Amino acid sequence: MSRSAAVRALQERVAPVTLSREHTRPVPDPLAPLFAVGGLPQGQVIGFTGAGSWSIALALAGTALGEDGWLATVGVEDLGLLAAAEYGVRLDRLLLVTTPPADRLAATVAALTEAVDLVALAPHRTLGHSQARRLAATCRERGTNLLLLDGGRRWPLPTDLTITTTPERWEGIGQGHGHLQQRRLTVEAVGRRAAARVRRITVLAPGPGGGVAPAAPVALTPVADPPTDTLAPVADPLAGDSPVGASGSLLDTSVDTSVDTASVA
Repeated sequence: MSRSAAVRALQERVAPVTLSREHTRPVPDPLAPLFAVGGLPQGQVIGFTGAGSWSIALALAGTALGEDGWLATVGVEDLGLLAAAEYGVRLDRLLLVTTPPADRLAATVAALTEAVDLVALAPHRTLGHSQARRLAATCRERGTNLLLLDGGRRWPLPTDLTITTTPERWEGIGQGHGHLQQRRLTVEAVGRRAAARVRRITVLAPGPGGGVAPAAPVALTPVADPPTDTLAPVADPLAGDSPVGASGSLLDTSVDTSVDTASVA
């Protein structure tokens, strides 16, 4: 092999490693404001926490993977396949891996990060620092995103981004009728480097037709001021001319200075 051919071969091997952090995956439009670069940076480790956070993770995965990407879940025992499909995840490109033995967890996740685009992990034990560093390095090199569904509590290193969800309410139920149609969520994202500034949005997940949708601002109902023309005037109790008695009636403070001459004898 000539020197120039060897250099080209080396460049082809190194380019995915050096450029993975510059590449982004598409995200649903309602979730784009959460990311400083407008998309999901490849190779990052992202924590998800809060009620409803799994819905946001599925929504991200459904759009980020597109038609050709693969998603693997590890230790996610309660994954709803119907919900995943409604968020756009292709079930024919979904790998479901049960919780591996404790001594095989890191090796299992490492093998998946080299084979698929997204790995969603619900760890049941804390990974060691050296294991986490190796996994993070593999993600950066391969451009794989590792989604930690416990918010990173069992991940000993800082996550690149943490997404926290706070449910506001479910909508669709009327006065004794209807069914749950959509859930309003407040979603907050904060991380390292370019993601250090807190970003906060409100979305519907699921939305009216499934998936994630933007949430309309909550309309505030104005409170009318009480009418003033029906209020009876009340005299100032500190005024000297017409003080108010305990019963609320005005006291007569006039003094009769006339003398009854008939009683003076």
